[in-house]
Amino acid sequence: MRTPGFSGADLANLLNEAALIASQRSNANITVKEVEDSIDWRIAGMEGTRMTDGKSKILVAYHEIGHAVCITLTSGHDPVQNVTLIPRGQARGLTWFMPGEDPSLLSKKQLFARIVGGLGGRAGEEVIFGEPEITTGASGTCNKFLR
Repeated sequence: MRTPGFSGADLANLLNEAALIASQRSNANITVKEVEDSIDWRIAGMEGTRMTDGKSKILVAYHEIGHAVCITLTSGHDPVQNVTLIPRGQARGLTWFMPGEDPSLLSKKQLFARIVGGLGGRAGEEVIFGEPEITTGASGTCNKFLR
């Protein structure tokens, strides 16, 4: 259910990438783990360097929890699928949700829910750490909605 909108060629590429991951792990077969990792790579980018700083991990965790809580509690938002603190691309952590049938057609209620979910990371940081500690990760999310 994580591949809605993928074409046949996309799915073939996904499984080829899963096979490469399995090979790198010295596995003779592709498992669900390799497929999941391949989907994550296709959607969010390559895995970055894992965070070792405890403060950064805690901050990113509360940021992502803020997204997940707001998404879960806001009527009209698609359900949360995965929350991770594994950096991918430029993101330090990610909250994925399963998009509905046609993500290009959003009702006012769905759009409001997406905005609330998007701002949930900032809210999580502010509630736990206070306004002076809100990070640029939160401002990046805000900028998405201002474009």
